[in-house]
Amino acid sequence: MNDSIDKSSIRMIRWVARILGSLVGFVGLWGTIEGLEYNLTHRAEATTSGYLVWAGFVLIFAGCVVGWFKELAASLLILGGTALLGAIALLAPSAFRGAYTLSVPALLGFLFLYVHLAGKKK
Repeated sequence: MNDSIDKSSIRMIRWVARILGSLVGFVGLWGTIEGLEYNLTHRAEATTSGYLVWAGFVLIFAGCVVGWFKELAASLLILGGTALLGAIALLAPSAFRGAYTLSVPALLGFLFLYVHLAGKKK
């Protein structure tokens, strides 16, 4: 009886993580397209920190896509991208000003990690 409750709650959390991942992925893709359009029209200078910010967003977006298939890989990609963006926000604040938005992808990465670890016990 207790196993069915645990399995159903893990299944529910997995679906919450997948749906939240889809939302974060769509918003991230939209933001990436808007940022790319801005950079192409304003001819902004390419900097190392700018490339690292793009890499962080690509890691988060890739983790959102992978989250539908592999939870551990998704959590590593999302948490890696979040850590990269957090480091850029600390070291080069002018390159990434949206550090407060990192809480949502971090939560998503931890949800995928929880689903992987909880599902592995059973």
